[in-house]
Amino acid sequence: MATPSHDDRDEAPGQQSMFEGGPLPSGGTPERRGPTQLKGTRALERLRDRVDLAVKELHRLREENMALRREVDALQRGGRADQDGTHVVFTESPDELRGTLEAYIRLVDELIEAENAGTETKDA
Repeated sequence: MATPSHDDRDEAPGQQSMFEGGPLPSGGTPERRGPTQLKGTRALERLRDRVDLAVKELHRLREENMALRREVDALQRGGRADQDGTHVVFTESPDELRGTLEAYIRLVDELIEAENAGTETKDA
Protein backbone atom coordinates (compact mmCIF):
# COMPACT_ATOMS: atom_id res chain seq x y z
CA MET A 1 0.00 0.00 0.00
CA ALA A 2 1.39 3.41 -0.94
CA THR A 3 1.92 6.18 1.59
CA PRO A 4 -0.58 8.97 0.97
CA SER A 5 0.85 12.22 -0.28
CA HIS A 6 0.54 15.40 1.78
CA ASP A 7 -2.35 16.56 -0.43
CA ASP A 8 -4.30 13.32 0.15
CA ARG A 9 -4.28 13.49 3.99
CA ASP A 10 -6.99 15.30 5.91
CA GLU A 11 -5.77 16.98 9.09
CA ALA A 12 -7.72 18.66 11.83
CA PRO A 13 -7.03 22.39 12.27
CA GLY A 14 -3.93 22.89 14.39
CA GLN A 15 -2.82 19.29 13.96
CA GLN A 16 0.76 18.85 12.79
CA SER A 17 1.54 16.20 10.25
CA MET A 18 4.16 13.72 11.33
CA PHE A 19 5.14 13.35 7.66
CA GLU A 20 6.13 16.98 7.16
CA GLY A 21 9.78 17.66 6.49
CA GLY A 22 10.28 14.81 4.02
CA PRO A 23 12.30 11.66 4.54
CA LEU A 24 14.84 11.24 7.33
CA PRO A 25 18.43 12.29 6.61
CA SER A 26 20.93 9.62 5.64
CA GLY A 27 21.88 9.03 9.30
CA GLY A 28 18.35 7.80 10.03
CA THR A 29 17.70 10.24 12.89
CA PRO A 30 15.29 13.14 12.62
CA GLU A 31 16.74 16.62 12.32
CA ARG A 32 16.17 18.98 15.24
CA ARG A 33 14.37 22.07 14.23
CA GLY A 34 14.77 25.26 16.26
CA PRO A 35 11.15 26.38 16.69
CA THR A 36 9.97 22.92 17.78
CA GLN A 37 12.78 22.68 20.33
CA LEU A 38 12.05 26.18 21.67
CA LYS A 39 8.34 25.43 21.85
CA GLY A 40 9.01 22.34 23.97
CA THR A 41 11.41 24.25 26.20
CA ARG A 42 8.88 27.02 26.80
CA ALA A 43 6.23 24.47 27.69
CA LEU A 44 8.59 22.82 30.17
CA GLU A 45 9.48 26.21 31.68
CA ARG A 46 5.78 27.06 32.09
CA LEU A 47 5.17 23.67 33.67
CA ARG A 48 8.12 24.18 36.05
CA ASP A 49 6.75 27.62 37.01
CA ARG A 50 3.32 26.15 37.71
CA VAL A 51 4.86 23.37 39.80
CA ASP A 52 6.89 25.97 41.76
CA LEU A 53 3.70 27.95 42.45
CA ALA A 54 1.92 24.80 43.58
CA VAL A 55 4.80 23.94 45.93
CA LYS A 56 4.78 27.45 47.41
CA GLU A 57 1.02 27.24 47.94
CA LEU A 58 1.41 23.86 49.66
CA HIS A 59 4.02 25.32 52.02
CA ARG A 60 1.74 28.27 52.79
CA LEU A 61 -1.20 25.96 53.47
CA ARG A 62 0.94 23.75 55.72
CA GLU A 63 2.05 26.78 57.74
CA GLU A 64 -1.54 27.96 58.03
CA ASN A 65 -2.60 24.47 59.06
CA MET A 66 0.07 24.38 61.80
CA ALA A 67 -1.01 27.80 63.08
CA LEU A 68 -4.64 26.68 63.19
CA ARG A 69 -3.64 23.46 64.93
CA ARG A 70 -1.78 25.48 67.59
CA GLU A 71 -4.86 27.68 68.11
CA VAL A 72 -7.11 24.62 68.48
CA ASP A 73 -4.67 23.07 70.96
CA ALA A 74 -4.58 26.31 72.96
CA LEU A 75 -8.37 26.45 73.03
CA GLN A 76 -8.59 22.83 74.14
CA ARG A 77 -6.05 23.37 76.92
CA GLY A 78 -7.89 26.48 78.10
CA GLY A 79 -11.11 24.59 78.54
CA ARG A 80 -14.51 25.36 77.16
CA ALA A 81 -15.76 28.95 76.95
CA ASP A 82 -18.67 30.06 79.08
CA GLN A 83 -22.02 29.14 77.63
CA ASP A 84 -23.18 32.77 77.94
CA GLY A 85 -20.35 34.32 75.93
CA THR A 86 -18.06 33.81 73.00
CA HIS A 87 -14.34 33.27 73.34
CA VAL A 88 -12.44 35.36 70.78
CA VAL A 89 -8.86 34.54 69.77
CA PHE A 90 -6.73 37.00 67.80
CA THR A 91 -3.71 36.01 65.75
CA GLU A 92 -1.99 39.35 66.41
CA SER A 93 -0.09 40.11 69.56
CA PRO A 94 -1.84 42.43 72.03
CA ASP A 95 0.51 45.30 71.11
CA GLU A 96 -0.14 44.87 67.39
CA LEU A 97 -3.88 44.71 67.95
CA ARG A 98 -3.78 47.81 70.18
CA GLY A 99 -1.78 49.74 67.53
CA THR A 100 -4.23 48.77 64.80
CA LEU A 101 -7.23 49.79 66.87
CA GLU A 102 -5.65 53.10 67.84
CA ALA A 103 -4.95 53.84 64.15
CA TYR A 104 -8.62 53.17 63.33
CA ILE A 105 -9.75 55.42 66.19
CA ARG A 106 -7.49 58.25 64.96
CA LEU A 107 -8.90 57.84 61.44
CA VAL A 108 -12.49 57.99 62.69
CA ASP A 109 -11.67 61.05 64.83
CA GLU A 110 -10.15 62.80 61.80
CA LEU A 111 -13.21 62.02 59.69
CA ILE A 112 -15.53 63.37 62.40
CA GLU A 113 -13.46 66.53 62.75
CA ALA A 114 -13.45 67.05 58.98
CA GLU A 115 -17.22 66.58 58.88
CA ASN A 116 -17.72 69.03 61.75
CA ALA A 117 -15.43 71.60 60.09
CA GLY A 118 -17.46 71.33 56.89
CA THR A 119 -20.81 71.88 58.64
CA GLU A 120 -19.48 74.86 60.66
CA THR A 121 -18.51 76.72 57.47
CA LYS A 122 -21.96 76.13 55.99
CA ASP A 123 -23.69 77.49 59.13
CA ALA A 124 -21.63 80.66 59.25
